[in-house]
Amino acid sequence: MARMRYVSVFLCSLVIAILIGGGSAFAQPSAKKPIIERSPLLKEPTTPEEMFAATVLMFDLARLDLAAQYLDQFDSTSPDDLMLIKLRDKHGTAEFLKLAASRELQPQSSKLLQRLNDAARRQAEDPVYVDSLIQRLTQGPTERDLAIAELRNAGASVVPEMLKQMSKPEMKDQQDTFVVSLARMGNQVVPPLVGALDSPEPRIRAAIIDTLGWLDAGEAIPHMWSLAFDEQQPPGVRASARRTLGKLLKRSPDRDTQISSVTASNELKRLAKTLYRNPESLPVDERGAVNLWAWSENEGTVVQRSLSPEIASLFLSTRYARQSLALSPEQPEPQRQYLASLLGLEVLRQGWDKPRFATPGSAMYLGLTAGEETMSEVLGDALDAGRPATAVAALEILAQIGTREQLVSSRGMKSPLVAALNSIDPRVQFAAATTILKIDPSKPFSGSNRVVSILARAITDVQESRAIVIDADNRRASATSGYLSEGGFLGYIAASGRDGFEHAASSTGVELIVVHVNCQRWDFTQTLANLRADARTASIPIVVYGQGKSRNEFARVVARNAPATYVAESATARDFLDQMLPFVKSLKTPALSPQERGLQKSAATYWLATIGSGNLSKIFDISQAEKELGTAVEDPAVAQNALIALAGIGTQTAQRRLADVALNSQADENVSQIAANQLAYHIQHYGLMLTNDEVFDLHSGWKSTKSSAVKSSLASVIGSLRPNATVISERLRQFPTPPAN
Repeated sequence: MARMRYVSVFLCSLVIAILIGGGSAFAQPSAKKPIIERSPLLKEPTTPEEMFAATVLMFDLARLDLAAQYLDQFDSTSPDDLMLIKLRDKHGTAEFLKLAASRELQPQSSKLLQRLNDAARRQAEDPVYVDSLIQRLTQGPTERDLAIAELRNAGASVVPEMLKQMSKPEMKDQQDTFVVSLARMGNQVVPPLVGALDSPEPRIRAAIIDTLGWLDAGEAIPHMWSLAFDEQQPPGVRASARRTLGKLLKRSPDRDTQISSVTASNELKRLAKTLYRNPESLPVDERGAVNLWAWSENEGTVVQRSLSPEIASLFLSTRYARQSLALSPEQPEPQRQYLASLLGLEVLRQGWDKPRFATPGSAMYLGLTAGEETMSEVLGDALDAGRPATAVAALEILAQIGTREQLVSSRGMKSPLVAALNSIDPRVQFAAATTILKIDPSKPFSGSNRVVSILARAITDVQESRAIVIDADNRRASATSGYLSEGGFLGYIAASGRDGFEHAASSTGVELIVVHVNCQRWDFTQTLANLRADARTASIPIVVYGQGKSRNEFARVVARNAPATYVAESATARDFLDQMLPFVKSLKTPALSPQERGLQKSAATYWLATIGSGNLSKIFDISQAEKELGTAVEDPAVAQNALIALAGIGTQTAQRRLADVALNSQADENVSQIAANQLAYHIQHYGLMLTNDEVFDLHSGWKSTKSSAVKSSLASVIGSLRPNATVISERLRQFPTPPAN
């Protein structure tokens, strides 16, 4: 009616304008904010209600310039919550949405919609307001219809308070009224009602099930299976759930007898597995979060939680797996799925950088009791599903209960523990390497060479993620490297596929390989095949780039070499990164915290020292880590183990590095002393490899050092040089004869 009134005014004003020449028919603009453009309105709006109505009318008449001016006028009145709610009830939420979608009315229109949403949320969360509406539900048909209309406008936010009131014992006789009211509010109430299916009150569960059936809420089907067949549910709840399932699945509530507990168990098992493997299947809001409703014992109703897709999918997976397990207790698949989802959820909720302990009541503790065979299968599933949180937890459990049998392939399948060494995720790689070392293998195995390279990477302080660009066109490669730099990667340009592969295989910290489709020496397909065939590069994500029209041509090759994606050549860094970064982010867990890096570095040097000084050296060649160990000796926190590990590498460069640290007057005294002791050990085991000049420096350093501790340790080095009789005689004569007393 309001809109028709303004249209009538508009038509009248046009007639008057034609008769008297236009200008005198228009009232003067409001003194509050002058209108520059001529307005078709006979009378300028003076109240907030009139200003908003004028905004809507001008928008409908395609006078967006005037709509923006009237919207500015309305905004300048600073409307409160009551005014916004009043306008919503009068014009409908759709008008606010329509204005917010207009680019010409931004940013005021979007801000107005947000203020309306905030006002509606505050109103819906006000128990006094909701209680007043609920009381009107029982005051006759007229009041009930008005109350339901207001509840519908308020949206899903009023459902928690309605459920709280509905749960009160004195409201039992009014249950049907609540069901009818909820059903008439429409499908917007389905999400909170699904969360309320966990209500501890059976009559509430049964009422909600019936309401979901009336709403024909297909999205509620997954939540019905357990309610329909779990013997722990009361008969009334089971009967109601079966009727609703029959209606939602077969479009007839009388056909529920065709559904069995076996069907329910299999469907729940499928749902748990799907969510575990595909967290992206859940709908997300504009912030990328999943909004879930769940029953809160403290609140006595449902509450909404905003969760990341990874956590939300694991949470739902645990529910469905447990429900499937309740229906089929002996099936191993739901057992593994439940444990896997629990472990991943525990790691993510606790935080990657927090230490994990197998305390009673924790998922880690439960994993210990499940046995190594089950945990090995959980690990394999986690690797296949791309669930690094579960994989790390499973590896930490296997480090405590695993045996050497876990390194052996069975049934033609690669050992999950060995496969974890080539995971995309560096945390999983490191956990696999340390787990294998704790198992204490007695002989070499497939992939054993990966263990030391993973440890070497862990002791390298990589400040920047590295990327390799393989492209024969130097100009194009340089531009792409520049794009990567803006995305946080330190680029290395390789002119050929062979050069790029060799650099990736021999370098630490390479997190991305970018390959142009026209790469040379090796060609494109051969380069990708070699990158995936070598364990050192098999898990590094690949970005293939070329002309946009060639995407389909290379789609199958890209798919065969996952993790990989195709990016069209771009003239700007922003366009290139917009295509690439979502792929990269989807593969990466949060960066290691400084605390995690420190712990990994300490553990890595410990294990390298253990390998170098024991029987494990027959299986693992720590000479691969010599360069990294040579750098690590400068860090006092790990220097001791780094020096011990270096002493286990029988090369001239290792011996020279030990000598350098032993003679470094600027080094910590304790570090120099350890270096001298390890140098003596190295010379004893591998022979003297130093040049004459370096030996001379040793003698000079031994004589000149003022530290008695370092001098004593260097003396063992001097003794290991096998001095001749003349030198021995000279040293003996320099030692004074002891006094008689």
